[in-house]
This record gives sequence, C-alpha cells and structure tokens, in this order.
Amino acid sequence: MKGIVLKVRSPKSFYSRRKDISYFFKRYGLFTMFLLSILIGFAVGIYAGTHNNESFRQSFDFLFPTDFDTRKALDFIGLFSSNFAPMFLFFITVFFLAFCPWGNAVTPLITGFRGFGAGLTLTQLCFQYGGRGFAFFMLAVVPGFFILSASIAFQGEQSFLFSSQVFKVIIKRQNNVLNIREFVMRSGTYLFMAMLSAVVDTVLFLALYPGFNI
Repeated sequence: MKGIVLKVRSPKSFYSRRKDISYFFKRYGLFTMFLLSILIGFAVGIYAGTHNNESFRQSFDFLFPTDFDTRKALDFIGLFSSNFAPMFLFFITVFFLAFCPWGNAVTPLITGFRGFGAGLTLTQLCFQYGGRGFAFFMLAVVPGFFILSASIAFQGEQSFLFSSQVFKVIIKRQNNVLNIREFVMRSGTYLFMAMLSAVVDTVLFLALYPGFNI
C-alpha cells in the first residue's frame, strides 16, 4: 500500500518578503511618491477651500475648475480648451524641470499643487451645490482626475530621474549619457494620457451637469 505524501509549502522567509518590499519601492517608489504628493495637495486644497471664501476659490479658475457658471456656457471645444490648457501648463512645467539639475526637488511641489486644485474644486462644488456637488464631483471630475494623476505621476517620475542625471552631468561633472530621445517619447505618451483626461472631463461635464442642475 502506497503512503500518502503531503506537501506543505513553507511560508516566505523574512528575507524573501524584505526582498519583495525592496523591489516594490525600487520599481514603484518614485511613482508612489508623486501620487502621494497629489493626495497631500488634495487634502491641503480641501482645507484651504473650507477656510476661505468663494472669491478665493474662484480666483484659481484659470488653473482649476471652480467657476462652473462660466463653464456651463461653453461648447465642447471651449470646455475642452479650458480643461486641457491648465493641464498642459502643469505637464510642460514638470517636463522642463527635468532639464534642471535641481528639478527633482521642485517637481513634487508642482504635482502636489495639481492635487491642491482638485481639493478646491471639490469644496467649491460642495459649498455651492451641497450633496449634489459632491455627487457631481465623484461622477464627473474623479474619472478624469484619476487619469491625469497617473499621467502627471508617471511624468514626474521620468522627470525626477532625468533631472538626477542632469545634476550628475552639470554639478558633479560625471560623463553620463542623457537619453533625451527616450525621455521625450515617454513624455509624449504621458501627454496623450493628459489629453485623454481632458476629453473625459469635458464629456462627463456636458453629459451630467444638466441632470445635477449644476
């Protein structure tokens, strides 16, 4: 009679788990850092929006959607332009910071400021429309903001790494090769993501604002 052999897998050793964690932070640490900067900026934006008046919130409308009465009068092209123009401004700022030796120190502040704008948008909607404003934010703003956050975080990661190489070449005088072509091609992909987020924002706003009476 043949015996029954039971194979029991031993749990991962502490060393293996530590290697997995180390790999995660090495591979995704910078991307996670930029996402966190956006979330922190979002929280700061909510705080600033709730502790200031409407004129303060609407003063940022050239960068973030806060004056919804004006936006309702725009057609698709006008609304898309008003959505994409500030996104492009943030994106191109992060892009050019990559060519500065100190750019990696400033880039997280720029991405965090984009999250700050989303916090202002949420507070403006809630103060002006109450629960309807919050629901509108979740349905019409969050999807595009999610895509844009990923786009800016990816671009921030690339700019951070490239700026570090520029620092080594200019400040430390190291003979490193800067792969500008690869950097520009990846940036083009992330810019397309930002453009897609503007399209999503525009379509959802036009489709949903009549039903929410925004």
